[in-house]
Amino acid sequence: MTTPGPPCSGSGSPRSLKGYLLLGVAFVTCPCHLPLLLAVLAGTGLAGALSQYFGLAFVALSVIFAVSLFWGLKALKGGQQGRP
Repeated sequence: MTTPGPPCSGSGSPRSLKGYLLLGVAFVTCPCHLPLLLAVLAGTGLAGALSQYFGLAFVALSVIFAVSLFWGLKALKGGQQGRP
């Protein structure tokens, strides 16, 4: 016999949602995805700017990736502490 768990409220905690969104940003801005991003954006002005300033874009995306990964994991870890 199993005991029923707590009722689902239909939405996660805001802290958990923030963590997942930040991890999504980290995934998109991962510097290893830059060539793929250039291929997807081919023919646009953004791809032209990214290819012209590839080094600067790599450094900027690396910083955004590291910060969003850190804060995303921290938010998820903080959101899990309140649960049994």
